[in-house]
Amino acid sequence: MWRTNSLRVAVVGAGIGGLAVASGLQRAGAEVIVLEQAARFLPRGSGLSLFANGFAALRSLGLEERVRAVVADGPPSVPYGTRRADGTRLSVFAASTLAELRVVDRTDLHRALLQDLAPDTVRPGIRVEGLSRGTLDLGPSGLLEDWHVLIGADGIRSRVRGSHAGDPGAAYCGYGAWRGITDGPVTLTDSGETFGRGERFGYVPLSDGRVYWFAVRPAADDDQPEPGELLERYREWHDPIPSLLAATAPERIGYQPIERLAHPLRTYSRGPAALVGDAAHAMPPTLGQGANLALEDAAVLVSLLRPIARDHDPRDIPTKLAAYDKARRPRTQSIARQAHLLGAALQWPTPLFARGRDLAMRAAPNAVMDRAFRSAQRWSPPD
Repeated sequence: MWRTNSLRVAVVGAGIGGLAVASGLQRAGAEVIVLEQAARFLPRGSGLSLFANGFAALRSLGLEERVRAVVADGPPSVPYGTRRADGTRLSVFAASTLAELRVVDRTDLHRALLQDLAPDTVRPGIRVEGLSRGTLDLGPSGLLEDWHVLIGADGIRSRVRGSHAGDPGAAYCGYGAWRGITDGPVTLTDSGETFGRGERFGYVPLSDGRVYWFAVRPAADDDQPEPGELLERYREWHDPIPSLLAATAPERIGYQPIERLAHPLRTYSRGPAALVGDAAHAMPPTLGQGANLALEDAAVLVSLLRPIARDHDPRDIPTKLAAYDKARRPRTQSIARQAHLLGAALQWPTPLFARGRDLAMRAAPNAVMDRAFRSAQRWSPPD
């Protein structure tokens, strides 16, 4: 399967982080194979936020121009803030906080990253069943051997992470979320999040005028919503929430329980293997940093492996990956902790706590939300 004598890298998972790592290392001269268990890539009715730190990572990886082509030229043109379900304004984010915010259709971003890779880099329909002594068991697809570096970019239930001692597994956050993108453009006068008692609804325009939205509800981890529950829950919330739901095809709406890693990992690397993105630090999407941190992971990992991509000594690899762990673990685990705590606070179901939350946002929005978003964006790629 391998064709060259360059650094041979096996990436497990063709998500945002995995494709970014693959692209950066391939450009540096490494031979890269991406193993993806999905047989084909389907459009997903969800969006994601890219901030200043995500674009800094894309710049370092040589991917910024390609991604800029699928996002808006500027941040949302309407104010971004928070409201109560009856429409009462709680806060408005400072323009400087959102200056670099670009919300993109996840499918468009994924397609842009795929286009940067050489043909046949991504191998769909291949599931990693196990890892043992430098060999990947690919089930019916056979074995993959003789790789030099293994990158686990396979999400919160990572098979690569599962081969590490002390894998904490996933923990349910106590709530789930519907996500969707309207079928066509919708005119908005504002954007942001609306808070109820244990419920939230967020919406923001995409570059083509369509609107990405999400709706969060408290639920047991095995509780799947009944048909019609989404419309019933939010039909009396302020405009344009009911209109956004009506403008979205039901088959393009997805629901997912929100999870995080049960405990922070002690290390993101082990010998010749390293973890990126949700495999390393899965967190609730409260701060909108999931994709950005995965891109940061990719940028740091590529910067460390780039010097040995064409001419390497196997003894260098564990040292390089240990340096990656040292560089990434403190920042990502700190942001994951903030995202979890903020998500729990925003989901407070009791009237007393909900009123306290709303009063805090009206009195000091910068202290409650704005500062957390600013802090997460302060990051520069390694030299």
